[in-house]
Amino acid sequence: MALKLKLRPTDWAVILYNLSITVFIFTARNKLDNWDYLMASHLIIMLLVWFIAWNKNIVETRLNRWVSLWYPIILILWFYPESGLLRHIVFPRDFDPELLLVETELFPQRYYFTVPLSLSAFTLEFFHAAYFSYYLLLWVPAMIAHHRQRPLVREYIFVLMTAMFVLFWITIVFPSSGPIPLREHVIPEGIIFIPLMNLIYSIGETGGAAFPSTHAAAAIVATVYSCKMFPKASRFIILWLFLILISTVVCTFHYTIDTIAGMFSGTLCLLAGKKLYEKIS
Repeated sequence: MALKLKLRPTDWAVILYNLSITVFIFTARNKLDNWDYLMASHLIIMLLVWFIAWNKNIVETRLNRWVSLWYPIILILWFYPESGLLRHIVFPRDFDPELLLVETELFPQRYYFTVPLSLSAFTLEFFHAAYFSYYLLLWVPAMIAHHRQRPLVREYIFVLMTAMFVLFWITIVFPSSGPIPLREHVIPEGIIFIPLMNLIYSIGETGGAAFPSTHAAAAIVATVYSCKMFPKASRFIILWLFLILISTVVCTFHYTIDTIAGMFSGTLCLLAGKKLYEKIS
């Protein structure tokens, strides 16, 4: 008897996003020197998703369960920089000049530039630590909770990935790089977290993903679900979110409007993703 392949909502979200990007790359192949490499990569991802689902159905082991649950977040390491590489297919430039007009109208103080100049190197190290802790917020609470609250963690990963995919498409059709080029003028060399973030951005940042802030949007989703997983720690988790949001501007990674737009888009994706998950799960 043939084994029926069972795909979860998150699997379908990954497959549909992967397919949409594959079609986009193929239609834009004349504008991409490495389109064949990208197409092959997405084919491998598609096969990988099917293999993970098939392997979990064949053998139910702890490793298979772990991989099937967490692989979508691991794929962010590919999808995020790729969105920056594809950002000039629709429009040949970033929209920072237009965003700066809005930024200076709403926030003439230019917090992304003036605030770091007024802070000590130690304080900037602290805020870079907060900025880095975003990666922990995405993983750690859910990792701790998944043994006892696996259904909630599955829902969280689906909603998080849905939000990420929406933001990746925004990067592709409305790219902006933010104030990162100013960092060398306002941020000191640092000791631990400033060099660490510089290294992370030098490896994985391809530009164009500043508006809305993915940091802010994903942190909103992660915070809401972390508070559900650990209600007694809600105050600490909300404070954690607050520091992350502030750090996006203080560390000169985003304009203020980037972070506000990220908070807004993250909230919308949270609400829409949760309703969608309830319908299809």
